[in-house]
Amino acid sequence: MRSKLATLFLATLAAGSCVLAGASPASATESHAATESQYGKSKWISAERGWQHAGVYVEPGDLVRIYYVDGHWTVDRREFPYVSSGGYPRHIDRRIYQECKILSRHPHGTLIAKVNSDHYRVGSRGSIRVREAGFLQLRINDADGCLGDNDGAVRVKIVVTD
Repeated sequence: MRSKLATLFLATLAAGSCVLAGASPASATESHAATESQYGKSKWISAERGWQHAGVYVEPGDLVRIYYVDGHWTVDRREFPYVSSGGYPRHIDRRIYQECKILSRHPHGTLIAKVNSDHYRVGSRGSIRVREAGFLQLRINDADGCLGDNDGAVRVKIVVTD
């Protein structure tokens, strides 16, 4: 499910925190693994930044589920309302400059993902079957040159299974 490098990093991190807490590395690693599989990873994604690393390394065949938890963002704080990670409804999306979209078939303001050069629409809830190994990145569906008038952030939950 995760690469050996990512697993090694997590084990090293868990062992280091055990030394500080006075616990055994084995119990911390088991505890961390149970928490990770049960609850997933929570991450805030800003509307004001481009691609943001989710802190998750995936391999081919992994199933990544991403769920909107809370928060709101906008692609233009002066002209358009704040929305969830589902993006703008069609009647508002049509009024926004269409050249700013990264994924042109999906509304502005929707949450999108990528692993290397593969792009995916997530919206409020999405499942991605990963085709190649790499780090998961997330952002608002609004191009880099159009981020200057954006505002807000959304929090998502990420769960990876193989």
